[in-house]
Amino acid sequence: MSDYIPTRHGPIHQVDFGGSGPNLVLVHGLGGSTTNWNAVAPALAESGRVRAIDLPGFGLTPPRKNFHIETHRDSIIGYLETLESPDITLIGNSTGGLLSEMVAAARPDLVDRLVLVSPATPPRFPDPHLDWPTVIRLAIQATPVLGELYGRYFLRSNTPEQLVRKSLLMITHKPGRVPMDLIADSRDMARIRKQLPWAEHATARTATSIARLYLRRSSYLEIVRSIAAKTLVIQGNSDHIVSPTAVAWLCSLRPDWDHVTLGDTGHTPQMDAPLRFIAVVNDWLARTGVPASAV
Repeated sequence: MSDYIPTRHGPIHQVDFGGSGPNLVLVHGLGGSTTNWNAVAPALAESGRVRAIDLPGFGLTPPRKNFHIETHRDSIIGYLETLESPDITLIGNSTGGLLSEMVAAARPDLVDRLVLVSPATPPRFPDPHLDWPTVIRLAIQATPVLGELYGRYFLRSNTPEQLVRKSLLMITHKPGRVPMDLIADSRDMARIRKQLPWAEHATARTATSIARLYLRRSSYLEIVRSIAAKTLVIQGNSDHIVSPTAVAWLCSLRPDWDHVTLGDTGHTPQMDAPLRFIAVVNDWLARTGVPASAV
């Protein structure tokens, strides 16, 4: 079920996949939407009440006053405050992973568990795993003015079908493994996004804010070190967007976190390796106190 939830920061679009028990809240990455979770959310609903949300300015959630990463964080906090049960697991991919870290650090009373899927992490240098064409593209995207010009050109010069195909080439290891229903849902969302006036600059302005956080290295380290929630990190070994080297460094800061590397998958294992993703998450939820049913 798709609807809008009023919060103290404005409405949030959510898709409720059902289930009962602990809350599992799914947060997409930069440029994504709730559809990024469609291949795994129904199965995760065997472990709790699953809801996926759109960040402000992405998917179907209208933007806030700005696209600062802190504004996105506060929007998630506002949404979590509307949930009746205090038992909440945040599952965030890429930028959604970084935001989940920020939420858990700022409001430990709201978050019991974190599942960080290829979480956006400051790059490490030197790094033999870096994909330099991707690094350059991300740098352009995060550069003020230039990033917005790039985003406008990308949206206007591609059909919805082309947008989805090019996106899958970047975020998945093997696009051919992405379920056809998920591809169709992504095309529908791309058609909608092309008509929204804020879509052309949402990604670039959010990327700029993330880059600024990375430059404040002490602030980032404080966020990571202050997280009290039990945490699982899932990383694809063929991720070209967030290098496995950076994620390994992140986990070295928190040796108490569980870290699983999935072979033969990339930045969004929930899309091109959904069965393995479900198995890893359900197993971890069961071991950390959330009963998971067989999938």
